[in-house]
Amino acid sequence: MAESPDDLLAQIKAEYQEKDQGKPPEKKPLLDEDDLKSPPTNSSTYQPISSSQSSRSPVEDAMLSELKAEFEEQEHEAERKRQQQRQEEELKAKQREQRKRDALKQQAQDWLNNLKPHSDEGLWFEEFSYSYSSKLEAAMDYLQALRETP
Repeated sequence: MAESPDDLLAQIKAEYQEKDQGKPPEKKPLLDEDDLKSPPTNSSTYQPISSSQSSRSPVEDAMLSELKAEFEEQEHEAERKRQQQRQEEELKAKQREQRKRDALKQQAQDWLNNLKPHSDEGLWFEEFSYSYSSKLEAAMDYLQALRETP
């Protein structure tokens, strides 16, 4: 399982103290092989530890605050990118629908231009279009219905 923030902080503190004493810091990987094999825990958000549970130096508090701020900044940036991607996808979908509508509108206009008003279809369409605000809208609905009918 991953180390707690206090364990990581203690490791970093030990490395700095060893540097001050002139010793090379003892390298320990941040993640063990066991950490990589085990499934991630459900707790992916930062869970603060109350100050009564841990006594940290001001340096440790500052480092922890800095790490927390970096993490929150990364989370905000990731959320901003997700939101931007959703907006771009919505815009593309609207543009796609508008292109389909424009194409249908053009097909309906062509159909109306070729419709003979005194033919059976022309007379039927005249009655059909009474309930629409325009013959173009009626033709668009008619052609759309024809497409959807198997």
